Amino acid sequence: MEVFDVYLNVLAEEMLSLEEFLHRLKEGRYGDFSEDDIKEFREILERNVYQSAFVKGEELGIGEDEIYRVIEENVLNIRKTFEEVFGWL
Repeated sequence: MEVFDVYLNVLAEEMLSLEEFLHRLKEGRYGDFSEDDIKEFREILERNVYQSAFVKGEELGIGEDEIYRVIEENVLNIRKTFEEVFGWL
């Protein structure tokens, strides 16, 4: 099972922040995952931000500049959280 699948399963059971999930992941609560597995998870989250922002932005009639601003803000937050928890991206 990939880290993203674990994340979705955990979120289905309880709402927790990405930071809390990453701390639990780091503690090994969900099994052993390599650094590459965790980096792949971060990349999936970032791709989902891009896709979701454009879909939602189009639904709401938000301009492309604003969509890119929101994407950048969210991606930076994801990266900051990973860096704080793991010390690397």
